[in-house]
Amino acid sequence: MYRCSPVALFALASLAGSALAAPGNRVVEESAVEPSFVGGVSVPHHKRQIIGGPSGYRFDVLQHLAGISPYFDSPGVQLDPNPPDGCSVAKATYLVRHSNIYANDFDYETYLSPFLSKLANYTNRGVFANTPDLAFLTNYTSPITNETEQIEKMTPSGGQAAAAFAGVIKQTYPQLLNSSVSQSGAFRIWAASASRDVDTAKAFIQGLGNNATLVVVNEGENDSADSLTPHISCPAYDAAMGSVPSGAWQQKYTAPLIERFNNVAPGFNFTLTDIVGMQQLCGYDTVIRNFTAFCDVFTADEWLSFEYANDLMYFYSIGYGNPIAPQLGMPWVRNALDILSANDTQIFNQTLYVSFTHREEPPLILTALGLFNNSAYYPSLDVNSTMPTDRINHQRAWKTSEILPFLGHVGIERLQCTNTTLESTSPSTSDLGAEDVAEDGSFMRVLVNGAPIPLPECQDGPGDSCALGSFADYIAQRVALYGDFIGACGINDTITNRTDLLSIYNA
Repeated sequence: MYRCSPVALFALASLAGSALAAPGNRVVEESAVEPSFVGGVSVPHHKRQIIGGPSGYRFDVLQHLAGISPYFDSPGVQLDPNPPDGCSVAKATYLVRHSNIYANDFDYETYLSPFLSKLANYTNRGVFANTPDLAFLTNYTSPITNETEQIEKMTPSGGQAAAAFAGVIKQTYPQLLNSSVSQSGAFRIWAASASRDVDTAKAFIQGLGNNATLVVVNEGENDSADSLTPHISCPAYDAAMGSVPSGAWQQKYTAPLIERFNNVAPGFNFTLTDIVGMQQLCGYDTVIRNFTAFCDVFTADEWLSFEYANDLMYFYSIGYGNPIAPQLGMPWVRNALDILSANDTQIFNQTLYVSFTHREEPPLILTALGLFNNSAYYPSLDVNSTMPTDRINHQRAWKTSEILPFLGHVGIERLQCTNTTLESTSPSTSDLGAEDVAEDGSFMRVLVNGAPIPLPECQDGPGDSCALGSFADYIAQRVALYGDFIGACGINDTITNRTDLLSIYNA
C-alpha cells in the first residue's frame, strides 16, 4: 500500500527569483495550475519558499517554522511508511493537531499585533523601497482584518487541508473505514471543544464522506486526565516554562538582524519583537494568503535560529525539559494500548480512532513514549544540557517543525503479520509475552506525521515495529514512571471525578 500525504500532493511547478539584501539565493515555487485530488478531495497548494545555493542546495523555509509550519510529512528515520511485507494494519488510533489558523492569541498579542500596528502607523514607509527584500513593506497590509472573528480560528486553507487529510486516511486505511460501524453512520470522530478543533474535525468528516458522528470533548479545567487537552486540566502545568530559555536565544540571534534592518530604516527602530513577528508572518501569511514575501527576508541560518528558539520554548513547556510532560501524555498512550490490544468490540467498536486537539498534545504523547528524546541512548546524560541557549544543537532529535506543524499527528498502528519471527525479545512482565505475540503475529508501530518512528527500547518486529506483548511491557514500564497524572498535576480530592485515565472512547 502506498501512503499518500497532503504535502506530497501540494504540487509545485515554476520557479521565480527574488532579489536579496542578505546572502543566499531565494526562489519561490509557484502552485500548480490545476489542483490535485485525494479521494475526490481538492488539495490546497501552499507556494513553497525555497532558499537555493551552490551545488543544488535547497532549503524549504516552511518546513522550519515549528508550530506555524503548514503540514508536511516528517522525514523520520527513513523507514518505509508502508506496512512491512506480509503485514496489514488491523487497527489504528490517531491524535491530530488542528489545521491552519489565522494566529494563536499568544503570537498575535506578543509579536504580530505590535509589529503590524507599528508598521501601519509608520509614516516613512517609502524608505523600504530602497531595499529589494523589504520593498513589499511600503504597502503591506495585515492579513488579520478582524481580530474577534479570526484569532484562534481556522483559515479557509485549513478546512481544505483537513479535508485533504481525510482523503489520505481514506487511501491509507480503506479496510478500516469499510467496517460495518463506519458504513452504518455510527463511526465517531472526536474533537476538543475549541472552535479550531471542531472546525477541523468537521472538515475532516466532510472529506471522509461517511456520515461520521462528531463527539465534542469539553476542555474543562476539572476534567483531569479524561480529556483531549490535559495541559488545560492539569493545574501544575505552566505554559511559560520555555519563555526564559527561548528568550535568551532570541536575544542572541536577533541582535545582528536588528542592526541590519535598522541600517536600512533607522526611523522604524526594529526590535526583537519586530524580527520574531516578521518571521512568524512567513507562516501565518502563507496559510491565510498562500504566499508572503516575509519568507524571503531572512537567510537559511536565520530561519534555523528561529526554529531553534521555538524548539527551546516547546522543549521546556511540553517536552523533556518539563518534568511532568510525560504524565500529561500518558493517559492517551495507555488508552491507545487498550484500544489496539482489545479483541472485545463491546468497549472499542471501531478499528480506526481519530481525534483533534491543540498543538500541545502530540509532543506530550511523544515524551510519554520516549520519542524525539535527545538523550534516549545516553541515559546518564542530563537531557536539559542537550538544549543550550547560546548556540544551536543541530544534532538534536527534538525538532518541533517535524512534530507539531498544522495537522501534525501521532498515530499508533496494530499490524497483523504472517510468517514473522521476532528479531529479539524483551523480558516479559505481562501475561501476553513475546513468545505468544510471535505466534499471534501482532506488532505495534508509531507514526509521526506519516513517518514510522521506532521505540528505542523495542524494535523486535518487521520494519523495526514492536511486538504487541513487548509494547505492552514497555508501556507498563513507562506507566510505572509517569502514570500518576493526579499526583503530578497536584489535583486534590475536591475534584470528584479526578482520574489518571482517559475513557472518552469507550462505546
